[in-house]
Amino acid sequence: MKKTLTLLLAACALAATATAAPQFSDIPPDMQKVLQGNALKSAQLDSRGVLHLVSEKPVISELTFASFVFHTICAQQWRHPDEFARWQLARVQLLEASAQQGFAFDARGDICQRMGQMGQNYRSVIQQRTAVCSSGQCPAQP
Repeated sequence: MKKTLTLLLAACALAATATAAPQFSDIPPDMQKVLQGNALKSAQLDSRGVLHLVSEKPVISELTFASFVFHTICAQQWRHPDEFARWQLARVQLLEASAQQGFAFDARGDICQRMGQMGQNYRSVIQQRTAVCSSGQCPAQP
């Protein structure tokens, strides 16, 4: 029994390390560090400040997206405002594993800073600035 358990644990550890690292394209090193551990397949930051992300998850819910924006993207602005300013983010697009469905968040201005203030309902603020992406396309940013 101990041998079987040991082999099973070793197989699990090997499977965890065999998971492919996300493909980053034009992502600054400090942003790469922030994005690690978010189950991403790929990430690209284009010249217009749009962060294109594709998740390993088969489905992205509004709650998952709002949590990602708040806890991963905006939290970086509160912790390291200088790094965040260098990113010059205009939009964050997160699509599910097949890159067909997802959400896009308008990150322009001081929206992350405002969300970090006491008394803000971050989900409603994010919802107001979020568009639904379908068929692999996100609507144009207003």
